[in-house]
Amino acid sequence: MMGIVRKRKVVLYARVSSNTQKDDLINQVKYLEESVKEYDRVITDVGSSLNVKRKGFIKLLRMILNNEVSKVVIAYPDRLVRFGFEIIEEVCKAHNCELAVLNREDETPERELIEDLISILVSFSGGLYGMGSQEKVRKCVEEIKA
Repeated sequence: MMGIVRKRKVVLYARVSSNTQKDDLINQVKYLEESVKEYDRVITDVGSSLNVKRKGFIKLLRMILNNEVSKVVIAYPDRLVRFGFEIIEEVCKAHNCELAVLNREDETPERELIEDLISILVSFSGGLYGMGSQEKVRKCVEEIKA
C-alpha cells in the first residue's frame, strides 16, 4: 500500500551458549538495555554461536531481510555468530540496517584463532559424543586455557 510507512525497529540481541548461563543472559540483556535507551525489541537465544539455526537468530535475520529493522545492537560480535560476522554485516548494510557492537575486544589474531578452534572442538565433540561429553570437553578446555 502506497503512503504507509512502517516504523523500523531497533533490536537488542543477546545470546549465551547454555542454560547454565541464564544469569549471564539476564546480565547481557540488562547491559544492552542500559546502553541503548530507545529500543523496540529484545531477542535472546541460548545456543552455540556456531549454530545458525537458533530461533532468535533466524527471527532477527528474517526481520532484517524484510526491512523491519533499522538497528541491531549486540554486546560482542560472537554473541551473534562465531564465523561469518562480516556476511551478517553486509546483509545489514544491504538492508539499510546498522549493526552496532558495543564491545570489540582488541584480541590478537593468535588469541582469536585459539578461541575459534576451541569453539569448533567443543561444538563437534558435543555432536559426536553427546551433550554430556560436550560439557566435559568445555571444562577440559577451560582448564587448559587457565
